[in-house]
Amino acid sequence: MTRFVSSRFQYTRTHGECRTYDITLNVLQKESGVCTYAAWVQYGAEFKGSGLMLPLVASSREAAEREARVRIQKDIENLVGVVE
Repeated sequence: MTRFVSSRFQYTRTHGECRTYDITLNVLQKESGVCTYAAWVQYGAEFKGSGLMLPLVASSREAAEREARVRIQKDIENLVGVVE
């Protein structure tokens, strides 16, 4: 059975303009057990980052969600795929 969860959270960059971004995170665990995620990053009403589906190492949906959040936060800090 494929399991899907969608959540929203905010993350504030620690340097640069120190903006607080709104993130929509979708985590999908396929029947094979492989987890993937897609994230959309916004600041105000502006779209700032990608919605690509990326694979995760985690094998549970909960662990996948934590792993995805860490990756997203790191990408925001390093402005990888995010326009400040």
